Amino acid sequence: MMLLTNFKNPFYKLILLILIIGIFLRFINLDKKIYWHDEIYTSLHITGYLSNEWKSKLFNGQIIGINDLQYYLHINPQKTLNDTLNVLAIDDPHHPPLYYILVRYWRHLFGDSIIVIRSFSTVMSLFVFPAIYWFCWELFQNSIIGLITIALVAISPFYILYAQEAREYALWTVIILISNSWLLKAIKVTQNHHNIEPKIIRCWLIYSGLNAISLYISFVSVFIIIPQTIYTIILENFRLTKITILQGISILISVILFIPWIVVFICNYEQYQRSTSWTKLKIPSWEILKIFALNITRIFFAIDQEFETLLNYLSVIICLILVGYAIFFLIKNTSIMCWGLILCLIITPIVLLVLPDLIIGGIRSLSPRYLIPCFIAIDISIAYLLGSKLIDKNTKNIKIWSIIIAIIISGGMISSAVNSQNDTAWTKVISYSLPEVARIINKTQSPLLISDGNGYNSGNIMSLSYLLNPDVKLQLLSNTKDYQLPPGFKHIFLLSPSDEFRLQLEKQKGLKANFVFQDIHLNLWEIEH
Repeated sequence: MMLLTNFKNPFYKLILLILIIGIFLRFINLDKKIYWHDEIYTSLHITGYLSNEWKSKLFNGQIIGINDLQYYLHINPQKTLNDTLNVLAIDDPHHPPLYYILVRYWRHLFGDSIIVIRSFSTVMSLFVFPAIYWFCWELFQNSIIGLITIALVAISPFYILYAQEAREYALWTVIILISNSWLLKAIKVTQNHHNIEPKIIRCWLIYSGLNAISLYISFVSVFIIIPQTIYTIILENFRLTKITILQGISILISVILFIPWIVVFICNYEQYQRSTSWTKLKIPSWEILKIFALNITRIFFAIDQEFETLLNYLSVIICLILVGYAIFFLIKNTSIMCWGLILCLIITPIVLLVLPDLIIGGIRSLSPRYLIPCFIAIDISIAYLLGSKLIDKNTKNIKIWSIIIAIIISGGMISSAVNSQNDTAWTKVISYSLPEVARIINKTQSPLLISDGNGYNSGNIMSLSYLLNPDVKLQLLSNTKDYQLPPGFKHIFLLSPSDEFRLQLEKQKGLKANFVFQDIHLNLWEIEH
């Protein structure tokens, strides 16, 4: 509304233009990027197929086609909502059901294509704009800062990529923004009344409901509830006050509402450990810090897998300096009511994710989706810095700050525009190179792709089904013992085979496995026969 009523002002015109471009970039080429491993499991959860169910039908050594793979990714009228809940409980108990329930109904309403399933996240991502404006207003009561934050988020390659992904994180972003805004509102309402009136109770009950919804979208919502609690305790000087008591009761209500899925999680805890075993992988500490710094930079500029370039290093260093100064500037120029929550949102995920990875090992912090609360707080800090410099008439070097804003906005815009034309992105992680794998296989005549259940093969094979030519055949194996190559294929490929399976094949007379392609997550071999 403010953009419309102030449309004659060049600043508001610019913000509106950036917002329109950001919305356009969210919807363009929704089906261009690879439908990657994790999105495949979104479809499998929605359709209601248990892992054992579809793997037993596909990984049985028979020669199958692309359509055989995709059968399990499409709606089956015989599968109900109960099947979806059952799959989540048994196969992925660490993924609460709300997002999957909503997308299931979305899919029934609008169709079964990649565009449709991704469009739910895209539409949800549009609610980020009013939500983040409201959050900034509750913090600063300044429309300029809110509008600059909208501009930063609108053209951010990070938020655009997650807005185009069939996962729960766009929806989660909206809810955590509303939750933070409502917390600030509840605190202010409580501070303005001596007695606990119905209005106060209503505010805190809504806050409870928002946190419960957030938990039913993602377990990572603890990274919102914990910093909110720490913030309130600090704000009240570590005293037991109306606000700390009401927030404590509110969080308790949220947890009680979430108990049904907590029970599911506890009952299937072993499956959770198996599903998240990848987080225990140990890599050098400097590598963790490097990727964490890189992910912060990706809020503003799209830096893909390659990091070993001078330009990328400079971008990361400059961004970290700017972020550090923005946080310092925020603390120096606002009250704890403002900077306290922002700082808690930044520090808590770092303490709970990055530090454990550095101390005991693991790669939890390398998944930037878990750091969304931290990144939102960083965006708001940057927006406060830039907005303050623009509206302060005494600010020296205002032209320099205007140039900095122009660089950030144009850099994000160009990055996102380039990203929109690519068939993969750094967020696709373990499936990043599958388009290249598909190109290699599609160039050959009469190809057969063989794979076992090693590593991420199950999801990646499903993902490849959207990229391979219809004439490509597949043979998926659950047991590779005494395996013999089938006749009638000119080119035979192996996708990320176990070393045992590959060496077993090479022992057969006249066979040799030639390396074709690899990245850190997958490899492709061709059998010379």
